[in-house]
Amino acid sequence: MQTKTLLILLAVLSLSIALPLSASAQTYPASMATIGDSISRGALADDTIDDDQPEHVWSTGDSSSDACYSHLERIRAANPSTVAYNNAWNGAQSDDLLAQANSSVSQGVQYVTIQMGGNDVCGDSTAEMTPIATWEYRWNEAIDVLQAGLPGADILVTATVNVRRVYDVGKSNLGCLLKWNVFTWCKNMLVNGSTQRTEATNMNIAYNNSLSSITTAQGVWYDADSYGIAFSRGQLSSVDCFHPDISLNNDMANATYDAGRF
Repeated sequence: MQTKTLLILLAVLSLSIALPLSASAQTYPASMATIGDSISRGALADDTIDDDQPEHVWSTGDSSSDACYSHLERIRAANPSTVAYNNAWNGAQSDDLLAQANSSVSQGVQYVTIQMGGNDVCGDSTAEMTPIATWEYRWNEAIDVLQAGLPGADILVTATVNVRRVYDVGKSNLGCLLKWNVFTWCKNMLVNGSTQRTEATNMNIAYNNSLSSITTAQGVWYDADSYGIAFSRGQLSSVDCFHPDISLNNDMANATYDAGRF
């Protein structure tokens, strides 16, 4: 009898080892943070003049009534107790990565998303763009802090969004042209002419090539899909024809979320 029981237990054990883990057995993070700029603060996302709408963002958004199914909401579907922190701020550039990384470390999170670079691309002129060497130093510094302070955490770097596409989808719309001259978020890409536009586009691409190399060397996740989203003019905030609306935040979440990372 004892021998039979032992054989049954061994059979069950061997079967459990052989079978892949089910989704329910997967370990999802209990906490997360997002690092970034106005995109990750949800600026103007619902087409109202409100530059702080974190409930609608692609990463840590938690509105149950909007059309954006964020990373946080997907994680909470499996782990409802997951807590989130939004450490992004409007106007942030790569020189703000370190401060936001330190905030994330102090929060002790298990998952960090980063979307940064639009404000490094954009400026009153291309002379204001962040040099590649400076860009790379800042990113390596921030990732070093995250890895040292959050051992075992999943770190996801997403590609800097395609700022040139904002121009391409809005250039034939009078409303967009007027708003770009009023808000002047990104004159080198949207206002100053083809030479600076090409320079800014090339720098946008160079930043992402750099991120691919940095993340490979650092051993953290990199997702290039945020650059390739084929968004329409209708997915830009009607306030400034520049910032992503809620539907585009949802597209960003769809493009960059992968539960297989956990």
